[in-house]
Amino acid sequence: MSLRIHRTAPLGLTLAVAVLTSDTSAQSARPGTRSAAPATERVLFETGFEKFEGYDPDFDLSGQNGWIGLGNGGNGVLPGPIPGFQGQVAYIGFNPPSGTNDLLNLFRPVALVPVGNALPLITFKVSFQVFDSTTNAPHFDDFRWSAYNTREERLFTIDFDNDAQQINYVLDDGKGFKSTGWSFVAGEAYDLTITLNFARNLWTADINGAVIVNAQPISTRGSKLDLNEIDAVWAIRTPGKAGDNFMVFDDYRLTALPIDEIPPTLEFVGQLTTGATIIRVLGEPGVLYALDRTADFKSWIEVATGRATAPNGFVEIHDPSALRSDHRFYRARSVR
Repeated sequence: MSLRIHRTAPLGLTLAVAVLTSDTSAQSARPGTRSAAPATERVLFETGFEKFEGYDPDFDLSGQNGWIGLGNGGNGVLPGPIPGFQGQVAYIGFNPPSGTNDLLNLFRPVALVPVGNALPLITFKVSFQVFDSTTNAPHFDDFRWSAYNTREERLFTIDFDNDAQQINYVLDDGKGFKSTGWSFVAGEAYDLTITLNFARNLWTADINGAVIVNAQPISTRGSKLDLNEIDAVWAIRTPGKAGDNFMVFDDYRLTALPIDEIPPTLEFVGQLTTGATIIRVLGEPGVLYALDRTADFKSWIEVATGRATAPNGFVEIHDPSALRSDHRFYRARSVR
């Protein structure tokens, strides 16, 4: 599956999916987006790497505004413009590290103990784009986003393999990288969102609204459940033979919410010959979800067969009356 996503309307049915949090009020939401949560969001750290924030393109990103680099190699701030981004952007890669160093981590610590602060739900958002290597250094490396706790233990990683252009992830279970089943395209901009539920030890990731990793454990081995940083990582596939590929990133944002559940996401699965629409709810294991429908975002009606538990973090729910209207929008909510 590629991350060039297009939703089609079967049998003349215009279908858009909208997702709300576990709040049961009839809030409105734009199709294909998550609505604002009812709780107050706390911003832990955010930056657009702009000049007015103190970022200077003449210097490495490491050492500016609290950013730290582990390892060596190319990193810094580009003045732009770069298609898909506005203003200045950060980058990692391009200039090879010295010797046989094969990793460069860039991070800005936040040192948050979420459960102790009653803020168990952390959301990380970033826009990024991977640029291919040239014939000057025709090697292809990996670019990653990795979460670490305050003991500097790596919790999990999302990996963008620029050789195969596949998206993988790895937990702290020692079992190596696993494929998400999704691919990406070098030279295209993406929006990545990672949501961490420390209260239930679960994390979920989506790109451009498509869930690529759902309800995986933050730690499988009892590591401390807090967050120190989420790193941008350049992983050299063959030490001593780095490509001049690189990743730019922008709109780096970490926030926290005092809620104990990752908001569910909806995916359109298909339509049966009976006309019933199938909606997949991606949420958390063991949670009971209800599916609601609306035609105008004013009045919401629970789908007659729309309650089901997600034993493995997702469940498919049928709407048997979908063809009775020209268009229909859906939301999912947890049922306490």
